Amino acid sequence: MTATTTKPARDTAAPKAVAHLEARRDRGRKFGREIGTLAVNVYERGVADFVAFEKDAAKIAPYPWMKDAFTMSAGLIEDVGAAYVRTARQVLK
Repeated sequence: MTATTTKPARDTAAPKAVAHLEARRDRGRKFGREIGTLAVNVYERGVADFVAFEKDAAKIAPYPWMKDAFTMSAGLIEDVGAAYVRTARQVLK
């Protein structure tokens, strides 16, 4: 009775495939961070524009209560927007 032993064929495609997948994942993460950063920048600019609009409206409001309402709203939107932007930038790091 003779026993034959054969070595399994080496699979060289597996390491290349893993390296390719890792490179794609890295590119995807980089692209996602760039898009996320762009979105956060646009959001931040939008909040700043709206806050500026409300502050301008407060300057020309005819009644003191209206001035106070615009000023308070602008401050609230500015604070909440800054918190969102700060959190989003931390997530994107």
